[in-house]
Amino acid sequence: MEKGELSGRLRKKMVQVLVSHLMKVYGERPSGYIKLQLAKQIVTEFPLLKTSIGECYESFYTPGSSKHPATGFLEIRLRNVRRTLSKGRGEVAAPKEKVHVTEPAQIENDLSSNELETMVSWMKSNRQPERQVRDLMKKTAPARLQELKEGDELGPVLLKYPRLMDTPGMIEQDYSMLYPDHANNLYEKWNAKSSRKVMDWAILQGSGWEKYLKLPETLTEGIQLYSCFQAVRWILIVHSSTFWRTNSAGKRFKSSKTDATRAFIDCQPVGTNLPQYLQRNGEEGTRKQPYILVLGDWLSPSQQFLVVEGIALPHGSTLAAIDACFKAFYVLNFEYPAACKAVWQFFQHGCYSVTRASSDVSALVRSLVTAFNAEDE
Repeated sequence: MEKGELSGRLRKKMVQVLVSHLMKVYGERPSGYIKLQLAKQIVTEFPLLKTSIGECYESFYTPGSSKHPATGFLEIRLRNVRRTLSKGRGEVAAPKEKVHVTEPAQIENDLSSNELETMVSWMKSNRQPERQVRDLMKKTAPARLQELKEGDELGPVLLKYPRLMDTPGMIEQDYSMLYPDHANNLYEKWNAKSSRKVMDWAILQGSGWEKYLKLPETLTEGIQLYSCFQAVRWILIVHSSTFWRTNSAGKRFKSSKTDATRAFIDCQPVGTNLPQYLQRNGEEGTRKQPYILVLGDWLSPSQQFLVVEGIALPHGSTLAAIDACFKAFYVLNFEYPAACKAVWQFFQHGCYSVTRASSDVSALVRSLVTAFNAEDE
């Protein structure tokens, strides 16, 4: 721990020792208050272990709430030890803590029904001039966002507002109206230094990702950027719980780790027939939520797309596709896919600084957010 950092193995060892002492002094089910105080003491003694989410100690212990159980390295270790010992006594409920929630901006619809209908009708028939399309899309955004929030199906809204999907930047424009203070965060925060922080964090975690990615010995800035995305998705996904998928016949089955990583970024070879690919995925019934498609070698892809509802939207870089994909979850009112939820939670908390009223962010995600937002030495 020369630089004040802990590798994944050393962190586990420290947690094992602390939990052993905790159970010896307070029994198998110490109260939420005791666990909370221990977590706070850890980050007080070792400031570099503080997270940048919430109160800074949540990676070691996050109290439970009405919707989510307690979590964190200490809680997970306690739970595993109790399971091994096969004990079944009740646990003292942890106190619920207040969470600062990032609320979307309140944007009012100032258009009359006739004005809205006229604008919608014009945009259905016209793609040009693009400047006018963008202006009308901005004026109709409050009504559209409300329809997306209240509607059960995305299809009818896309038929009503086709320019949302075929005019570049419309999803990003709608997002900037919902979260004006967070719209450019990814581009402002992600650079060569932040990429290096992520890679250093990934090396500490182990998990065999380097062997999986087959990285070259020398990493250029561009390759390092793509390597970051791949390392993050692999580490966070392989450490997540097993999740289930449902095929077009309604049958549920366990997904492999490879399928799970494809839920975030799907890499296909150059020359892939895009219409056939999109049709095949639509028929399988497994690709409803937004995801990223890249064509070519994942270290240097030739094309990048955001895919939503069987429509592939081209973007100039993988970073731009990730930015658009993240914003699509909020604009189109989607939940994160279970397979890669942890990855999107990292971008949500680490890059965009958007907090929702939930406490289900894993300790591993919190540790990555802390590493990513650490002050430069």
